[in-house]
Amino acid sequence: MYGIYSQKPFKYLQLLLVIVCISLVITGCIDFGKDMETTSPTDQQVSKCKEIMCLNQDLNLEPLGLKSYGSGIDDAILFKFKTSAKSMEDIFDTDSVDTSSFSEDYSFREEKGLEWWDVTDKKFTGGQVSLPNAKYMNVGLQEEDEGFIVYIYWFET
Repeated sequence: MYGIYSQKPFKYLQLLLVIVCISLVITGCIDFGKDMETTSPTDQQVSKCKEIMCLNQDLNLEPLGLKSYGSGIDDAILFKFKTSAKSMEDIFDTDSVDTSSFSEDYSFREEKGLEWWDVTDKKFTGGQVSLPNAKYMNVGLQEEDEGFIVYIYWFET
C-alpha cells in the first residue's frame, strides 16, 4: 500500500533513464568520434594542430607523427614534429604560450604501440601549458643542431 508520497514511481523513472542511456551507448547513437593515427598528417590536420596548440602559424615544420583520440568524451592529440626554428619562442604563439616556465628535466609517459612517440627514458625541456576553455598541453622539446624535435600532448578536460 503506497500513499501519496511513495518513491516507487521515481525509482521506476530512474531505472528507465539508466536503461535508455545504456541502450544509446550500446547501439552507437552516442558517437564521440574515432581515434586516428598517422606518421604522414595532411596539411589540414597540421593546420588544425597549429591552431589548437597555439603554434606560430608561419612555423615551418616536418610532421613526424599524429595520434588523435576522438572516441572519448574529451579529445586528446599527440603531435610530434621537427622544425628549424632557432628558439622555443619562434615555435609558439607567445601571447598564449610562455616558454620561460619550462624546465630542463621534463618527461612524458610512454604511449604503448606508438613507435614514433619515442619518449621512454628521455628528458626534455618543457612543461604543461594552460590554454583557454579548459584545454591544456604538455610540451617537450629536444634541441638539435638544426632546430628542435617537438612533442606535444594536447588535451581538454
